[in-house]
Amino acid sequence: MLGSLILMFLAFIYSFFAPAANFLAGTPITFLSLGFFMFGMLGFGYLLPILSILYGLAMGANRDASIFIFLIPIALSAYAGAILGSALKEDFEIKKYFLEEGQVVATLLAVALIMAFAIEVAYPLFIENLPTDLFGFTFKEGTTATSMMDRLISLR
Repeated sequence: MLGSLILMFLAFIYSFFAPAANFLAGTPITFLSLGFFMFGMLGFGYLLPILSILYGLAMGANRDASIFIFLIPIALSAYAGAILGSALKEDFEIKKYFLEEGQVVATLLAVALIMAFAIEVAYPLFIENLPTDLFGFTFKEGTTATSMMDRLISLR
């Protein structure tokens, strides 16, 4: 878990100076939190570095300092996914039943998603009060989960 966060920041620094692909930069933080949870769960915690590196590259190429604000919900959801993934691995090895960790995982994921949604709602107000250029970094408003859902509803 800690290794994947370190890799995220290393990828962010690398992409800041040599921009790389940035297809994850516009993804809402709520969906990113769910993605980090799923990568942590599906790969027993071993797939987290892949998504962390891709997200770090995307935010570094965009020169977006929002990564520092989004770090807490991403880290909580990734940790919840890693806990569930590890519990699933131990269940496959018949060492322990994976639902024993269910309450901890559900609590961490709920807190992460609530924090991510709160950040999405408050983020436009937050970036209005920050300087537009802070040592080469900027705070950019991306799409939110609610705006994405509104677009999907309007397609009907």
